[in-house]
Amino acid sequence: MKAPTGPWLELEECGSTQDIAATLLEKPDCPGVVFTHHQLDGRGRFRRTWHSRRDDSLTYSLVFHAYSGHSKPWLIGMATAIAVAHVLGARLQWPNDVVIDGKKVCGVLIELLPIDAARKTPVVGVGVNLNQSEFPPELDHRATSVLLQTGKRSDPKEVGRRIIEAISALPEPEDWCVLEPHWAPLDATPGKQYTLPTGEQARALNVGSQGELVCEVAGHVRTVLAAEALFGA
Repeated sequence: MKAPTGPWLELEECGSTQDIAATLLEKPDCPGVVFTHHQLDGRGRFRRTWHSRRDDSLTYSLVFHAYSGHSKPWLIGMATAIAVAHVLGARLQWPNDVVIDGKKVCGVLIELLPIDAARKTPVVGVGVNLNQSEFPPELDHRATSVLLQTGKRSDPKEVGRRIIEAISALPEPEDWCVLEPHWAPLDATPGKQYTLPTGEQARALNVGSQGELVCEVAGHVRTVLAAEALFGA
């Protein structure tokens, strides 16, 4: 798989690396990576807040210029999550959460940002909990960090470089059947409870043949497209 190319833009502090990437996307010298030591206004899917203090997290956005106009852009986000899980020794929950012992250690947000009227580029925001020693009470039961799991502190830039190397080692994300052998051994999706875009509660059964969620809602089997979960459609 083609990892982001171009320079790293390293910021001491910013609101959101996704927003910075969006403002630079049309420029000829657009960076491949937007990295910050402290993100003030990070967000996850559906605009959920991402909590991060200075250098506690790896916080960066990856600009996948090579996949502008990709027909299945959600696969870029799912591939990135696979790479993160490999680096952290973690597991995966559909569509792109990375977990250790059932607790979230990394969130991956993919957005399609316009270069021009005809083309959009996948920009993947990655937030990895590295050096947090505690979380707010409302998150403590469902969030963890590499430090809490291993007792070791991590350098955010070094972890970020290792993730990009792991992305490069993956096959071209042309279809889910190419990524599925890399996802399946790490899959912790079955049994997870989801709130669907409709507001209904669902229990995950498995990941389907196109990377979609296969779930059970009130005794009936349903599918949810990855695009609906990733982009909030």
